[in-house]
Amino acid sequence: MNLSAMAPLDESPIRRAPLRGVSSPAPECAGSSFALPSSSPYSALIDAKLEGDRQIQRLTARVQELAALLAATEERARQALAQDLHDETGAALTVANLALARAEHWLPADAPAALGDALRQAREALADVSETSHRIVEGLQMPTFDAGFASVLDGWIERFRARTAISVDFSCPADARLERLSHDMSLALFRVTQEALGNVARHAGAARASVKVDVDRNDVTLTVEDDGVGISAAVRRKGGRFGLSGMRARCEALGGSLRVVAAKPAGTSVRARLPWTAARPGLFALSVVNA
Repeated sequence: MNLSAMAPLDESPIRRAPLRGVSSPAPECAGSSFALPSSSPYSALIDAKLEGDRQIQRLTARVQELAALLAATEERARQALAQDLHDETGAALTVANLALARAEHWLPADAPAALGDALRQAREALADVSETSHRIVEGLQMPTFDAGFASVLDGWIERFRARTAISVDFSCPADARLERLSHDMSLALFRVTQEALGNVARHAGAARASVKVDVDRNDVTLTVEDDGVGISAAVRRKGGRFGLSGMRARCEALGGSLRVVAAKPAGTSVRARLPWTAARPGLFALSVVNA
């Protein structure tokens, strides 16, 4: 074969006709990296999206801060009221009880029977008031969870059963994470249980209720349900009654949520969800500043 007779190869780049409807790339875009011009509408949209995300993060953080402040303020008010009831009301009740005891002691033997009955009824009524005051103080005081969240909650529910004659089923898994639950998360779930069961006793007209704790890899969830008359949708939306705003603030302060819905077939379901990662030590013991 005569190689010299062969036509030389054209080593110039192959030029392809541009596709119809598709413009050729600009020279500065032909490199390995592609950057949108600063004036591109896509760049403006991306910037707006990033700024919107940052704004949402700031607003979310602010909501949690305000919810924490509300929860801390409520806790401080509880402690102040418990102290006043214990010191002042308790002292007055003690003095009244001693006065009635002296009156009964010095009551003449020939005193009318009606007088003795009146004194006895007064002492019984005073004993009831003292017991109610003690119960209110106990409910207001901040519990310690040295024995574990589940044990403390179980003990409070047992006293609630005895006081109200409402049957309450309590279910809680034997999960080691609950034994290490932070004080703030324990207190939030404890207060939600108190408020929800208090509403059951005061408003629901229920015969039975249940308290259930569930855990998964992300959250701990507390559900309180009853078989009473329920709460209307309008009241649930307003949230100002039945302590719903306080319960919601405690959950939101820890990055969680509170949901109140109608239970089936009747009654109300209160569900509090708290993420494991949202615990902030000492959150509800914060001093109220800038109030």
